[in-house]
Amino acid sequence: MFSPLALAASTSLQELASKPQDYLGQEVEMEAYCVKNGRSGDVIGYECTSQDGVYVDADDIEPEAAKEKLAGDCAGGGCMATIQFVPHSYSTSSAIEPGKTVTVFNAEKAKVSF
Repeated sequence: MFSPLALAASTSLQELASKPQDYLGQEVEMEAYCVKNGRSGDVIGYECTSQDGVYVDADDIEPEAAKEKLAGDCAGGGCMATIQFVPHSYSTSSAIEPGKTVTVFNAEKAKVSF
């Protein structure tokens, strides 16, 4: 089960991206757009993307209603959601968004609410 807010402000997301190792195993909350299988279709599970270059690849999301909404009204990442997750690893990439380095966190599960 997830507890309340760990991070929410853009400045906190900037810190999250600059010191990702400090947040491994810690609960994080942020606003993001989520897409099943990722924007490019190359993610197993769900990819959630913030406007500040922080990505979350989650193997699964909960609750079931969020999965249904992402498959329906919000297909293709059309809805902003609040996600809570506990990252177990991360990587950085300059190939995902040309001209920008993004941080990609990996999590087993994310709780998504709209």
